[in-house]
Amino acid sequence: MFATFRERSPITVIWLFFLSIAVHSHFFFDPPVVAAAEEDGLISLFLNKYVAGLHPTFIMGIFLLLVLVQALRINFLFNDQRMFSKPSFLTAMTYILLTGMFEEWSNVTPALVINLLVIWLYSMCTRMYGAQNPKSLLFNIGLVIGVCIILYHPSTLLVLVAMFALLIVRPFNITEWIVLLMGVVSPFYFLFSFLYLTDRLQRLEQYVPEWQLNLPGVQSPLMFAITIGVIIICLLIGIYYWQIASRRMLIHIRKNWAVLTVMLLVMIPLPFVIKNAALDSLLLWIIPVSPFIAKGFLSPKRRTLPGIMFWVLFLLGLFNTWEALKNYNSF
Repeated sequence: MFATFRERSPITVIWLFFLSIAVHSHFFFDPPVVAAAEEDGLISLFLNKYVAGLHPTFIMGIFLLLVLVQALRINFLFNDQRMFSKPSFLTAMTYILLTGMFEEWSNVTPALVINLLVIWLYSMCTRMYGAQNPKSLLFNIGLVIGVCIILYHPSTLLVLVAMFALLIVRPFNITEWIVLLMGVVSPFYFLFSFLYLTDRLQRLEQYVPEWQLNLPGVQSPLMFAITIGVIIICLLIGIYYWQIASRRMLIHIRKNWAVLTVMLLVMIPLPFVIKNAALDSLLLWIIPVSPFIAKGFLSPKRRTLPGIMFWVLFLLGLFNTWEALKNYNSF
């Protein structure tokens, strides 16, 4: 089945659509809902006010559309930057498979929406190396990060991603670092000014993330551990093949992978350091995870291992979501 996505053909987009329906087939019995805690940021307020009241069919359509658009966007980015030896739709396929791993990843959440901006952010980071106007680019990167934090507080760790990316890609220049931080601060400056002028300054704390050691709740610790273990094993397989191929990569492509590696590591503690963060916040992590796992699908000469990886991820996702539906209906 995964071999269909190894080829770069326009008709493969249709297969991606059917794959997303198959991965989330439980929607026909238990449609997705809007799961947004208001303390997470402005996106939560928007989703609860304008999306939560829609018909379940529309919410399902919004979810599938967001997943498909994001999968295609990150896939196009990696093909355009020539991050793989040959273009394919494997990154998009992996992204869709991962969205079905947990019940919390199968709802319309702020994390799902903010992934659009996170993918755009990484796209801008790939242009750091050799940028003709780096200060303008860095300010825009910081601006996007600042907006992300206001919209969704758990995305605060993106600041570290941008700082490490700048450290890796470009030689140290204090002016560029200041410009980046100015971009991050700018949305908060305008927000502070607006609240001050409208005499609502006491609401400022609602738009600032709160740091606190946090342990997200899970319905089944055993299945959670198994699922994370499977994802990590697939990730390590992809990293192994990526390391082999990295010796022949051009400098700018190697640096782009290094930035993705930083994002991979920085995003891991995301749900554990933001107050009241839930497991759905870890959805941001699948952006850097998907390309690495896709490397494990593309690189092996024999298709046995990639085939096993595909069916394990697909069936595990089905089991987790349908088991969650079974447990929900038992109450």
